[in-house]
Amino acid sequence: MLLALTSSILVISFIIVVIRHDRRSLLIFSTCLSLFIFIFSILAYIAKKGGIGREISFIFYGTKEIRLWFQYLVLTLRQLGFITAIGRYTFPLLLLLTALDMVYFNFAVKIKKHILLMFIIPSICLICYIPQVFEVLVSGRDAMLHFLVNFSRVYVYGYALMTLICLICEYASITLPFFRRRFLSKTAILLSLEIIYTIYCLQDPAQIYLFYKNDYMFLLGLWYLSPAMSPMLYTLSIIGSVVFSIIGFIFLLRYMSINFDAQKEEIILKRDAKTASRGISMFFHGTKNELLAMEILLRRISKRYEDDEDVKRLSRLNGELNRRLQSLHRASRTDISVLSVASLEDVIQKAREKVLSRYAASSFETSFRNGDIQILADVESLSEALGNILMNAVEAQMEAGRNTPVEIECAIEHLWVSVRISDAGKGLDRKQLRQIYQPFYSNKNSSQNWGMGMYYTRSVIKKHLGSIRYEQRESGGSRFIVLLPKP
Repeated sequence: MLLALTSSILVISFIIVVIRHDRRSLLIFSTCLSLFIFIFSILAYIAKKGGIGREISFIFYGTKEIRLWFQYLVLTLRQLGFITAIGRYTFPLLLLLTALDMVYFNFAVKIKKHILLMFIIPSICLICYIPQVFEVLVSGRDAMLHFLVNFSRVYVYGYALMTLICLICEYASITLPFFRRRFLSKTAILLSLEIIYTIYCLQDPAQIYLFYKNDYMFLLGLWYLSPAMSPMLYTLSIIGSVVFSIIGFIFLLRYMSINFDAQKEEIILKRDAKTASRGISMFFHGTKNELLAMEILLRRISKRYEDDEDVKRLSRLNGELNRRLQSLHRASRTDISVLSVASLEDVIQKAREKVLSRYAASSFETSFRNGDIQILADVESLSEALGNILMNAVEAQMEAGRNTPVEIECAIEHLWVSVRISDAGKGLDRKQLRQIYQPFYSNKNSSQNWGMGMYYTRSVIKKHLGSIRYEQRESGGSRFIVLLPKP
């Protein structure tokens, strides 16, 4: 069972690399691979050493055939010991590197600038446990053997403790609930892997190399060989191995599912956007000349019938239709040519003005937690995008019969600038949430709406290298979270 779970964790981490192919997913995969190598060597050693019952054998291996395969696996003591050393001494390093990749508090940022120093101690440990080097170092030197064992143990526990401290400090530095939830999900993966490793990390490769050649080696064995192990602690260790393997598997599976769904959604939206853009362009250019010709004819007619109200109304309707077609065409073309440093407050102000031009009675409650925030943006397109969210928030509150201010909260969270827009409307159900970013989707019965607002908004935010998230408010209503990279 333990073998099956750790194998599944490795497979899922590999799938994540295939889906995301970025540095973080590669670090997670490398960490899972080093843990698998370590557990594999431990299981091979247990099978060859023997001395376990049928129930424990099932928990470790699953079937008798797998245990026998490990037992008769052709590996010398040198080979098995070095495989154990690779897993034991690379895992803490990779775990810490993965944690550092996920954290951004001030001290961690300083550590990242000297990341190569992290490789020194694990490299020394690994070199010392190369079979030929190990034999030269400890041959007839018990003091050196004691030093190597204790030195490597300090490294193992030290790096594991540093990982835990990094995760705790990062969690304490996060203030926004959205970031905390997202960070906890990733932290659960690392902590479950760390606990599994900690249960077995007492196994020193020296024991395999020397294979009980002296009494001291007996003290370096797995906890399952220790006569001082109480039945309750023994049971808890076994159960802990399985439970935290399951936890790691579940959270990795969830992490993979989120990334797979996000990539799938991105592919679908890109396909729909391409089709919509092509169709809109054909429609726009096909009707533009006719509308212009109609406008010229209306001007001629208006000269003959200057005071005719019907002619004036027809001219206004033609102008409005032309403007709406221009807006539709602009929404389908979201290329941003220039990003420059701009004040987020100016962008928010322009977005509010857009809403107030249609709904003059609407109100907003805006807060800037970090004062004047600077971002990289195309002010016109980004203010248009944020204005679409504000417009939807105001209309949602009007539909729900509520007249409370729409909340706009702006803050800096490590590498990101967040803009949280909250309303007191009815919120969105799952079906609506899956469709809101699709071209021409709208849940409003309005002749003034093309259904391109949120599609345009998402496209603009993506062009700004940001992202947009939705969450249901506990008190009712919607909250959109726009994340933009801090310049």
